[in-house]
Amino acid sequence: CSTWGNFHFKTFDGLIFSFPGLCNYVFASHCNAPYEDFNIQIRRTVVENAPTINRITMKLEGVAAELTKDVVMIDSNRVQLPYSQSGITIEKSSIYVKVASKMGVVLMWNEDDSILLELNEKYANQTCGLCGDFNGLPVYNELYSNNIRMTALQFGNMQKIDGPTEHCEDFTSTLPDNCTDNFDDICQKTLTSSAFLECNGLVDVEEYIMTCQDDLCRSEESKNASCICDTFAEYSRQCAHAGGHPGEWRTSKLCPKKCPYNMQYQECSSPCADTCTNPKRSQFCEEHCMDGCFCPPGKFLDIHTVFDDINNSGCIPQQQCSCIYNGNTYATGASFSEQCRSCTCNGGQWSCQDLSCPGTCSVEGGSHISTYDRKHYDYHGDCTYVLSKHCKDELFAIVVELRKCGRTDTETCLKTVTLNMNKGQTWFPAFNLTQKVIILFLSVANATVFRPSSFFVNIHTNFGIKLEIQIIPIMQVFVRLDPIFKEQTCGLCGNFNDIQTDDFKAINGLIEGTAAAFANTWRTQASCLDIQNSFENPCALSIENEKYAQHWCGLLTDSKGPFADCHYAVNPSIYHSNCMFDTCNCENSEDCLCAALSSYVRACAAKGIQLDGWRTDVCCKYS
Repeated sequence: CSTWGNFHFKTFDGLIFSFPGLCNYVFASHCNAPYEDFNIQIRRTVVENAPTINRITMKLEGVAAELTKDVVMIDSNRVQLPYSQSGITIEKSSIYVKVASKMGVVLMWNEDDSILLELNEKYANQTCGLCGDFNGLPVYNELYSNNIRMTALQFGNMQKIDGPTEHCEDFTSTLPDNCTDNFDDICQKTLTSSAFLECNGLVDVEEYIMTCQDDLCRSEESKNASCICDTFAEYSRQCAHAGGHPGEWRTSKLCPKKCPYNMQYQECSSPCADTCTNPKRSQFCEEHCMDGCFCPPGKFLDIHTVFDDINNSGCIPQQQCSCIYNGNTYATGASFSEQCRSCTCNGGQWSCQDLSCPGTCSVEGGSHISTYDRKHYDYHGDCTYVLSKHCKDELFAIVVELRKCGRTDTETCLKTVTLNMNKGQTWFPAFNLTQKVIILFLSVANATVFRPSSFFVNIHTNFGIKLEIQIIPIMQVFVRLDPIFKEQTCGLCGNFNDIQTDDFKAINGLIEGTAAAFANTWRTQASCLDIQNSFENPCALSIENEKYAQHWCGLLTDSKGPFADCHYAVNPSIYHSNCMFDTCNCENSEDCLCAALSSYVRACAAKGIQLDGWRTDVCCKYS
């Protein structure tokens, strides 16, 4: 179904009529069904003697969208394009705003006079409005009411929907039926020209010739001769929709079009434009061609021209595209290096080389474990476990004690951390929360123990192991392992081989399917019982705890909060999940909350991002 130009409409069933109403009308809606999937309404106005569509309101599966020129509102909130949410996608090309719904509704608006609406055939016999009933019969039942034939004017006025405080008068003027002058020449000559030769076999041209003549009849009255261009353009769109390829019918004198930058206007090209950020989009496009401004093909076969959507500089060879990283733009050939990799911009694409990097493993909140290969899992242990060790020569072993420390089985705490070196010859004393750690500095043959702050005790060895043991507000441990130990470790921290899928390798060499089955094999005491997987949500047990956790843990994901400056470098989602669990689960919620927040701050610091001032409103007693 479509509408265009001088108030012309074409229904789903092919009926073409004119209705010059300036009120709010139902363009198409889902009716004769228990639930309304969609409702689309339009309003026109006249600007400089030319009719234009100035507002489209849509209800798509309960989501309200409003389209006006350069503004898109979703549920009364302005959104930026492209937009994709709740099964609705809205994007803008050089000419059209396209709204697509997973239900099978596609609307295209040129932000001027034209709308093209496509519906899935499942809605046959279930539509109402100016687009008709989609029953395959052009006249029935659109222009019949109780077996009485209506005029297009009467039919159009029936679709009017006034606002709550609006009273828009029905359009009653009659339109001229006869034309004294013979304008047949330009209409027929253009619509049957070589540019539309393929189209004439796909779309009946006679009705569009008549519509064009009708436009010319009214042009003297409305002082708008450009309406014939709108009808030519509509015939071209209908041809493309039918699978045809209209030629370039526009000339410098007949309905010329101008394009921005160095783009060219084409009547039939792929709507999936290649850009610097998506240079191969057109290769996977299954949509019919459409008119608009497009990048010209390269002068040589080996040059691929794309639109520069990074610097908005128009059409350029793909080899000249810039790259984006962390919000910064890099010209082609530029490079950057960071921990673990070096990257070079090559024609809009990053070419990266992995560098040898240390592995990090942690136990946070007493149950959240992250492996060297960045696999995250939860385990609520109640024993001592091998956190990590050198499997072959036992150059080192790190043992942790996890114990239940609350009223529920899921409330577990890290109690001690022990580092064993030289095949058991050197043991560092365990650090226990119930003890006051008073070590300021200790040095032995292969390692140094020191306390850089009141919150941490660090152990640095001379053969590539660093331990950070947090003791305030709760005990947490962070292990940093030199890359020389790659593929040589085992334990709860995994095997450090850059493959997450085999991190659950048990002590017997088999890969377990669950965290509990895996971790149970790394107990160091045979008397301990196996732990079962837990799927409890502690926040479901207390509304007050959940509200408290949502408020304070929500700071982690708040785009304007104290942690927002680090979002681009460290995804806060896993830290937010851990924070919610621990804050709801702990008897002392604030301690666990502050530990969870400090874990994110520490991860950001490891990326070189310092987050200052986050303790202003929370965790003040630990500042």
